[in-house]
Amino acid sequence: MANRKEYDDELREINVLVHEMGKEVKNSIDRIIHAFSDKDAKLAAEVMERDDIIDKMETDIEERCIGIVVKQAPLASDWRKIASYMRMISDLERIADNSSDISIYILKLSKMPEVEVPAEFHRMFLTMREMVGNTIESFFTGNIDLTKDISAQDDIVDKGFDDIVEKITAKIQENPESTAQYVNYLMIAKYIERMADHSENIASWVTFIVKGQLNLKYTDRYQKESQQFQFYE
Repeated sequence: MANRKEYDDELREINVLVHEMGKEVKNSIDRIIHAFSDKDAKLAAEVMERDDIIDKMETDIEERCIGIVVKQAPLASDWRKIASYMRMISDLERIADNSSDISIYILKLSKMPEVEVPAEFHRMFLTMREMVGNTIESFFTGNIDLTKDISAQDDIVDKGFDDIVEKITAKIQENPESTAQYVNYLMIAKYIERMADHSENIASWVTFIVKGQLNLKYTDRYQKESQQFQFYE
């Protein structure tokens, strides 16, 4: 059994690794925003390639978390951290996957005639990016005030998605020859909306670490998973 100092050092190292993964995910979002704006196929392909790096980061952190459990029985507060780390990196990995998914549609759009894009995309992207950035910073600093507006921001993204669906539906009716492009844009909008939801989940896991309170966006999916971890001070 490892001594407490080694244990604390391992927790700190895992904390750094999670933060590094978060920064890599945020960089992926920055790339995808630029690729979307410019229909940059090369940059979109780079996002897809770097998704493997993020996948490996998730696997490495999972192994470190499992290893620390094996070395020494965690305290209740440490269990909260370890369980939250593992759930956070899952949400981060899904955000990266969604960036890669968006890249696929950007590659398709780069080969098609351009069509008018709803202005709501810009606000959706920037709001989602701010959500992810604030949750990552909140995790690293322990300042949960950074995510106090996250539900309101998620509402902005949801509203943007609804507006895009309405506008694109009208565009398809007006220009049926451009249906393929508009369907691709609909898929991109849906992935942005999902990324915002995952970001809200990460904020919930940070709050769980700091305050022991958990409130997830994907309630049904995570309810069974969270029951695996019961914490007693």
